[in-house]
Amino acid sequence: MVNLSAENQLTETELQLLENATNLLPYLQKYARQIDEERHIPDEVIQKVSDAGLFKLGTLKKYGGYEVSIRAMVEIISEVAKGNGSVGWVVQIINGNNYTVSLSLSEETLDSIFNQEEEIRFCSVLAARKAVVKKVDGGYLVEHGLWGFGSGSKHATHAFINLLDTASMQENKGMRLAVVPMNEITIVDDWYTMSLKGSASNSLEIKNVFIPEKYVISQNLSQGNTLPAPLEGIDRYKPYVQITTAITTGISAILGLARGAVEYFVEKAPHKGITMTIHSSQADVGHIQYKVGLAAMKVESAHLHISRAIDHLEHHVQNGERFTTNEFAQLQTDMTYAALLCWEAVDMLMAESGGGVIADSNRLSQIFRDIRGGANHALTTASTGLELYGRVLMGLPPQHVITLSSASLFKTHELSESNQ
Repeated sequence: MVNLSAENQLTETELQLLENATNLLPYLQKYARQIDEERHIPDEVIQKVSDAGLFKLGTLKKYGGYEVSIRAMVEIISEVAKGNGSVGWVVQIINGNNYTVSLSLSEETLDSIFNQEEEIRFCSVLAARKAVVKKVDGGYLVEHGLWGFGSGSKHATHAFINLLDTASMQENKGMRLAVVPMNEITIVDDWYTMSLKGSASNSLEIKNVFIPEKYVISQNLSQGNTLPAPLEGIDRYKPYVQITTAITTGISAILGLARGAVEYFVEKAPHKGITMTIHSSQADVGHIQYKVGLAAMKVESAHLHISRAIDHLEHHVQNGERFTTNEFAQLQTDMTYAALLCWEAVDMLMAESGGGVIADSNRLSQIFRDIRGGANHALTTASTGLELYGRVLMGLPPQHVITLSSASLFKTHELSESNQ
């Protein structure tokens, strides 16, 4: 399937990275069964992805990265996910986290992290399951904490974790995010799932670890209603970090899995009959043609929603404009509705694939399992997004944490008035 307008909207470097991802597809597909059975991505696959530059999409140029646009990140990562869902998910998470960290920390702190010989890769968890944390001289002492799910944990060098659990976030009206090297974290081997088996989304455990103050930042849910002076370069995204995080770590792999499903079904249909019928080729059957057309349109429509969300974000960033609550809710809901459309497309093709599709070794079966887990992620759950959009359209206050934590991006008094 064609990546709509990619050639017109990506730079030469971004197009080369996209081509690097495309060239990896047969290699990634070859490892699909091994990745699922071993529940992590083999080191040789990680090295191939690294050699292709695909872990540095969200890393700043000054640290040897590519600092690609948000649009390019979605296109390139979705291409990786066509090869394998777990690999696409890990590439998505690491690049999105590297980008978020770059927007969140001071230049001095970033220098201390990224000015190393090894390739820096961040996993993250944005709410603690439990955390006993004390403020001490010079920083914080984590006496004991547990975080899940740490996607990409086995392939990360650092974690970006929230030192607060959900109840504490509500009490403190925000998050307390900390950078912790993976050598100070115990990876709990508890990722036994039906979906994204190789993503290593294990729980992370910390005991008696000191975190210096410079590696901890606070994000407040009631941060006022003042945008900073116009910023240059990548810094212009800093006020919008919550929504950029939602886009860069949420939807790309889901889009790629759905694209891969349509391409795989279309490739196999001419050579596959329909059992208990006279049909020797699915491609010749009217209702199959209809389903393929509908599935393809769902995926293409999902891409249009994603593109609209990115266009809206870029417009506001470039002009330093605040959002209306409706605009911001629509942007968030575009992501979740796109995930729903992608899932529906894969589910539809799965239903037309006969009994053999239930085999673990069937590529469509793996896509089906992986996209179901991806679409259940908190950032892409359709019911949560549609509830948000419905609430604000009817004049009710938003219920979504990302909306609530972005108060400074809204037009004067609008969010406070919607909460009255």
